Amino acid sequence: MDFAQLSQPSLLLLIGAIALFESLAFIGIIVPGIALLFAIALVAGEQQLALLPLLLCAFAGAVAGDGLSYCLGRHANPWLQHRWPFSAYPGWHHRGANFFRRYGLLSILAGRFIGPIRPVIPFVAGTFEMPAARFFSVNILSAALWAPANILPGYWVGQSADALLGHWQALFYPALGLLMLILAATILHQHLQPDQPLARWGAKRLGLKPERLAALLLLGVAGSGLLILCVLQYLGSAQAWNQHIQQLLWLSAEHSRPFWVFVTTLGDSASLIPAALLLAMTLHGLRRSRDGWRFVLLLLLCVALNSTLKWLFQASRPDMGLVISGFSFPSGHSSTSAAFFAMLAILLGTGHRLTWRRLGYLSALVPALLIGLSRIMVGAHWPLDVLAAWCEGLMAAAALRLWLLRPQRVPRPVQGRDICLLSAGLLFLLGALAFWQLDARLAHYQALAS
Repeated sequence: MDFAQLSQPSLLLLIGAIALFESLAFIGIIVPGIALLFAIALVAGEQQLALLPLLLCAFAGAVAGDGLSYCLGRHANPWLQHRWPFSAYPGWHHRGANFFRRYGLLSILAGRFIGPIRPVIPFVAGTFEMPAARFFSVNILSAALWAPANILPGYWVGQSADALLGHWQALFYPALGLLMLILAATILHQHLQPDQPLARWGAKRLGLKPERLAALLLLGVAGSGLLILCVLQYLGSAQAWNQHIQQLLWLSAEHSRPFWVFVTTLGDSASLIPAALLLAMTLHGLRRSRDGWRFVLLLLLCVALNSTLKWLFQASRPDMGLVISGFSFPSGHSSTSAAFFAMLAILLGTGHRLTWRRLGYLSALVPALLIGLSRIMVGAHWPLDVLAAWCEGLMAAAALRLWLLRPQRVPRPVQGRDICLLSAGLLFLLGALAFWQLDARLAHYQALAS
């Protein structure tokens, strides 16, 4: 959803609805309401909308959400206890009840600001049959404090966007969208862990284990994203945005282009494919495992898919004075590097704890994002080319994850010491190759040599 294009009534309605669901019994546990409210308040601030209606809508939604939760707890508790999502989160109900017993009326005020128990306390107050007058007096007070605490930061940032960002303002919403996408993926990944209700629902309704469901979702989302971007490319709908963002990034990199040339060299297929082959041989020697060879195969398939799409679309590269052969859409460097680093994180993280796997996934984002951004900075690709390439890389990563989760396979995790050695060795190899080719690449991107 592009919040920046919404009208004032739509923004007000959204703020009220999110505040309500954020406060609603148990539903608020799985709704990233704080992040959404910040984003919408930011848009409202940038559009210089009146602050008072925003605060009133957030206040009304928060009062209504807690009030509805209280009524559900008071009048429908026995029936709801056996239905989703109430039956899925018995632990949160117990924690909320203990917190309520300990702090009583104060728990309603403090609970509004305390993470997971926030949407539970009003429901618990209803089940304990707290008098309605007492509950709503504190409910209104807590909402009056909660609304400005969640609306004002985003609103003030939005109001200052012109002064803070200047000509970079055009990049603000894409960057915000990317951050929210990463946040949503992190929350979804958490709820797809084996002990979570969403994972249990997938196992019961779809017959899929949580890890397999997560991999299929990643494949589906990345594939859908690639399809949408291909349609946009075919229709030319994003041409103005493409040109504006590409020109902005190109000009901003005037004094740092040698650095971006080095970064972009890290994503050369001529470096990544030998590194993948070295990884496959090392894993085969360490564990007698063929997983590394599947890694290489999927990387080559990603390169083949990218080449096929380039041939189909035959899109021209940006006219920045460079002499670069080949077509533009999607970016080969970006897709190969995204596939390489994402699959590396999945391959080395399989069989390890969630914390280490998530750290690996987030670490893989850094080189993949930098290499993709470098293709725009050096003037070789449009932003849409890079977005489509990232989708290709995620599809390859999801396919590898599905392979590693096949039922007949017995997981054989790579030891922590070997993970560190392999990662450091591969990064050293890629860095050394990039330095070795740097002069040639600077000459290749001849507009950068001046």
